[in-house]
Amino acid sequence: MSNLKSFFQAINRRSRNPLVGYGISFVLGAVFGLVVLGWKVWPVQYIDTKPQMLRSDIQLDYLRMIVDSYAVNGDPTLARGRFDDLGAGKWDLLDQLQNDKLTDPERLQQFEVLIANLYVGTPGNPGVQPTPAASSGGMQGVLSVLAILGVIIGAAIALVLVVNMRRHRGNPPPEENENPESTGELSIESEEQFGEIEPPETTAATEEGAEPLERFVTTYVLGDDLYEDSFTINSASGEFLGECGVGISEPIGVGEPKKVTAFEVWLFDRKPSRTSTTVLLSEYANQKDDVRASLAPRGTPALAVPGADIWMETPGLQLRVVIRELIYGEGPLPHNSYFERLTLQLEIWARTK
Repeated sequence: MSNLKSFFQAINRRSRNPLVGYGISFVLGAVFGLVVLGWKVWPVQYIDTKPQMLRSDIQLDYLRMIVDSYAVNGDPTLARGRFDDLGAGKWDLLDQLQNDKLTDPERLQQFEVLIANLYVGTPGNPGVQPTPAASSGGMQGVLSVLAILGVIIGAAIALVLVVNMRRHRGNPPPEENENPESTGELSIESEEQFGEIEPPETTAATEEGAEPLERFVTTYVLGDDLYEDSFTINSASGEFLGECGVGISEPIGVGEPKKVTAFEVWLFDRKPSRTSTTVLLSEYANQKDDVRASLAPRGTPALAVPGADIWMETPGLQLRVVIRELIYGEGPLPHNSYFERLTLQLEIWARTK
């Protein structure tokens, strides 16, 4: 049951990424529009379509009626127009009538003489040159264009996702901030109340000289109301191990832009499908028992302190969250209640067995 819950948590994390959300919305919209609306609710109804769009057996019936009609009215212009409506396959249909038991041989011979005079021509009547037949692939052409557009849009979404991921993975970690006053000051009581979370004593991260598998840097800036950053974790051999990321957990106040008072940092481990979540609290949120209680079900609470290290673990992975930059916003809201800028460095190790 816990594995199933972790799986759905991972799906929920991925869907919170705006780009992933756009892709899912496009696929669901295409399926709903094509299958539900296009085929069930408002299916296409063909009215007054040309005979060339009909099935071959129906086209053969139509040609029989053309032969009979010409035998009755003797109108060559009407007969030729109807014959042309059968498109490029009209000659094959005419050949099929040679041994057709449902067609009168005399009427068929009369019709063939007309066709010979109109399309082949004789010395006394040079005839009329055949006009190019209209293409019978109108609907196929429309479907082909829609399919190409779908592939182009899907490729564009995939390209944006890849570029976004590489951009974040390629960012070098920023230098240590030598001026802590520029990132905001926290009271001594707050740091003592909820300081950094120490790493376990025996892990890959604490081994001397152990380099992390992955290192990512992400920055939130006030006004980015859709902020959600996620990263793929791979082993040294390229094996997919899991994902990690940061997103908005709780805003404070009303109006735009959102005033974020808490962030969620999550670590997803593919084996055995576990997710660990830490909620980074502002100084104000950390001091409010009601806010802490409402955020407790989302993950382990931790006070955001400039320069602090916060450690997270799953059975197979270990994540170190380093708060590189923290600036609180200033406004009518309580002091140090929302973030104006937050930069986190995420370092991941594979845990030793």
